[in-house]
Amino acid sequence: MTFFPTTSLVRAVLLAAGTTVLAVVTGRGELAVLAAPFVVWSVMGLLRRPRPGGPPHIEVSTRQVRSGEAVGVTATATGHVVDLSLPMSGAVDNSPVWGAACDADTVSVAVRPRRWGRLDLGAAEVSVTDPWGMWSTRDRHPLGTVDVSPAAAVPGRGDDIPHPIGLAGLHRSRRPGDGSSLADIRQYQPGDRLNQINWRVTARTGALHTNTTTADRDTDVLIMLDTLEDAVDPTTEASSLDATVVAAASLAEHYLRLGDRVAVHDLGSLVGPLPARAGARQHAALTARLAAVDTDGMVHGAFHRVAHLRPGTFAVVCSPLLDERVLTEIATVARRGATVLVVDTLPAALGSTDGWRARGGVWRNLLGSDAQSSLRAEAWVLRRLERDVAVAKLRDVGIPVAPWRGIDGVAALAASLAVQRPVVRTAGR
Repeated sequence: MTFFPTTSLVRAVLLAAGTTVLAVVTGRGELAVLAAPFVVWSVMGLLRRPRPGGPPHIEVSTRQVRSGEAVGVTATATGHVVDLSLPMSGAVDNSPVWGAACDADTVSVAVRPRRWGRLDLGAAEVSVTDPWGMWSTRDRHPLGTVDVSPAAAVPGRGDDIPHPIGLAGLHRSRRPGDGSSLADIRQYQPGDRLNQINWRVTARTGALHTNTTTADRDTDVLIMLDTLEDAVDPTTEASSLDATVVAAASLAEHYLRLGDRVAVHDLGSLVGPLPARAGARQHAALTARLAAVDTDGMVHGAFHRVAHLRPGTFAVVCSPLLDERVLTEIATVARRGATVLVVDTLPAALGSTDGWRARGGVWRNLLGSDAQSSLRAEAWVLRRLERDVAVAKLRDVGIPVAPWRGIDGVAALAASLAVQRPVVRTAGR
């Protein structure tokens, strides 16, 4: 780190030299008196030149955060005044707002990512100045990348699985069956197992009573993501891709907490597949996968069908339902024996006609008065009407479709499916 004279030191040297020369040439003593402070300041500045040293220490507080959390960027140069400036970007919110701060010895700027995925922080400009403001140096330091995981909407309520596959699982079901959790005590009926007889109640009442238990649940939860395209509402900046990823992360964390095996399948090529596993490792693997995604590298057109599917799997599809291939795959998964629930992630205001009705049918005012915005709005309205027809067909064949409003909404639909499908299929051993 080599220091160079600041503008103030250069100005002082030039004034001292010029005034001194002018005093000698003209022989006027008052000019020499006027030059004396600049001469003293210039001599002190030359004598106080800092020694060359190492660059200032730049530190990024963390490389992995959740969306909405802050990353601290700190610059340290002991004994000097540090000026830190970060590049402005629409993908982050800086604190201070302009992404620049100045202080003695140590200075920090907080960066808050707005979106999940891999974020490039760019290069920081660091200026180090001596306490007298006579010498300074400036350098650029690349900050690298930060992996931002989506902020999952967890916790939530509801542990129903519509169609459990077997009777051996990690936590109990609400239905009676072979298990270890006591559900009720009732009078003995022909066919009851003798080892389930409750002898204490039998001795007290004089009639045979048996214990009934709840079945331990065993199933796979398949979360299907539609990352084929990203529909963004220009008025609210709401993104279907963001909603899809947040919904998938929330659902995965919710069912992993309940002890189920969760698999992730990407119908596009952005996230990739994760095989069915349970536990904290699966949640960590999914979080790391989502945080490392480069949202700028979306491959449009690449479609991946579900290859392996266990009959009875509970499949939750997170999609804006804009691609015909996705609609076909939903129907195919249902025909292969899975219980399917669709989470609609298309922004609610995108293509909605509510604004038209409020304005008495003035179409051109939906998104603005210019022709381009009006045409775009009309195109989205037509696209949503076409999509509504496909959504109605899914509902007609028994596949529920609901907008993403958190875990509670999905849990309520899962509970209704569980009531509709009361028969539990036993998985083969």
